Amino acid sequence: AQQGGKGGDAGGEEAGPALQILIVEDHWANRKLLESMVRQRGCQAECVENGLEAVNITAARQYDLILMDCNMPVMDGWQATERIRQRGGLNYRTPIVAVTANAMKGDREKCLAAGMDDYVSKPVDRRLLHEAIAKWTQSRAATLGGSSGGSSSGGGS
Repeated sequence: AQQGGKGGDAGGEEAGPALQILIVEDHWANRKLLESMVRQRGCQAECVENGLEAVNITAARQYDLILMDCNMPVMDGWQATERIRQRGGLNYRTPIVAVTANAMKGDREKCLAAGMDDYVSKPVDRRLLHEAIAKWTQSRAATLGGSSGGSSSGGGS
């Protein structure tokens, strides 16, 4: 069960267990695309289809990062984020990155006001998504890897 096999571009920095990322996305094609991009980064991905499922699963499982669509049926991403933050517990402080087609001026502020930490617009650019994953998980990756000395800030991708 070693994760080191496909770390050719990672420079061997992920020696420990893979980061656990929850993808919350109602559209199957977007879900599969995000899952593929997350796995290319060497992370584990778990997917749910709406905000209510995200609220439920985050009560039982710890994640290193949550990628949250905003416009979904049943419960949208803003409501789900507010519930996760208000509830406390396992994922109270887990970074939540909005992944949304809403790229208007006030949308980023709306995401931040709901308790999200960052924002990636659709269509998702793989490089920008990978940068967001790295930005919001670098301290957890260092903890999981056991040695925090290997962060190459010069540009490792």
